[in-house]
Amino acid sequence: MMPMIQFKQVGKRYNGIEVIENLCFSIHKNDVIGILGPSGVGKTTILKMIADLVTPSSGTIISHAKRIAYVFQEPRVLPWKTALDNVAIPLLPLGYNYKQAREKAAEQLGKMGLRGYEGYFPVQLSGGMIQRVSLARAFAIEPDTLLLDEPFSALDIGLKKVLLDMIKEQLKAMPVTVLYVSHMPEEVVQIANRIFMLFSKGIMEELPVNTDELIKTKLSDFIDKYRTAETAVLPNG
Repeated sequence: MMPMIQFKQVGKRYNGIEVIENLCFSIHKNDVIGILGPSGVGKTTILKMIADLVTPSSGTIISHAKRIAYVFQEPRVLPWKTALDNVAIPLLPLGYNYKQAREKAAEQLGKMGLRGYEGYFPVQLSGGMIQRVSLARAFAIEPDTLLLDEPFSALDIGLKKVLLDMIKEQLKAMPVTVLYVSHMPEEVVQIANRIFMLFSKGIMEELPVNTDELIKTKLSDFIDKYRTAETAVLPNG
């Protein structure tokens, strides 16, 4: 099967410093991939290269993604627009008229548990609710690839689980190729069917697919490696 996205000996330098070197891995259609690793090893850089926000310094990325949605660590919402309009606006360039876009936006906000909050502005919403708006906007455009860049890092454990469960329900109805990056193993194991551990300069290790096995036999190993690696990585990868 042809990979959806393929990294071939990809490298990325910032100010002459090699953050990623000779990265090789493939992502298949409807994979839900978790990428674990400490700060500075290039997790976000990988997502930005897939989204064409950052250009590799070397190597090749072959992508068959047609429509990419990106949910950032800090919600990127328009503060002068309501929740409804924040979700509806990206639909207009896709051919929806204003009425259709708002109907679609209302549907997605409802799926994210925000029915009744459509007319609220971001300043009136909690951090978790704003991130739900971001997720609703991402799913509203019906992407074939969804990039999640530590979207729940600022939220408490209970709310993280609620939002991860919402994402899983959405993926059942709308299969999407997903890359979820985090430094929290307990988040990744809830959603991913393939899990990679990323160390400095793009060194990757794929962990067991069976999440129960991962939790029982690999999580403590990962945490030990993570703590060791965290002391040796670049500060802003």
